[in-house]
Amino acid sequence: MKILVFSDSHSHSKYIENALQIHKSCADLVIFLGDGIRDIEYVKSRYPQLPFVAVKGNCDVFSSADYKDYAVLDLDGIRVLITHGHLFGVKSGYDRILYRAEELGLDAVFFGHTHQPLDFPTYVGEKRIHLFNPGSIAYGGTYGVINTANGVLVASHGKI
Repeated sequence: MKILVFSDSHSHSKYIENALQIHKSCADLVIFLGDGIRDIEYVKSRYPQLPFVAVKGNCDVFSSADYKDYAVLDLDGIRVLITHGHLFGVKSGYDRILYRAEELGLDAVFFGHTHQPLDFPTYVGEKRIHLFNPGSIAYGGTYGVINTANGVLVASHGKI
């Protein structure tokens, strides 16, 4: 499964569209991690053939759309927490989000908020948890490209 992951578009939907133009024929899922719910709603209307999953960010408080703060997805047998990250204090460190992932028995966490790309597999005790931040599509032009198969997640960053 090929998954595109975006975050922090901040009213710049055209950057998401630019990335989708590159990958639209081979993307199986698009995940949006907040701070631009209106952008992703617009992009969803332009790409009705693609499945989208989104969570809201701290700047989405006035959005009319009803999105959750986080969700747990099963991606080819890999359990993933998707969240914007602000509720877990990711700008100050990753301890809170890692321990939440451990509590839920998850394999990976996709989050945004910091605007900085991150691809960091780590351990909490014996549990391996893959932290992934696509960075900001608006302020840096980065996004995530995730490939999953047979319970294995391979993450990379794209740039427009």
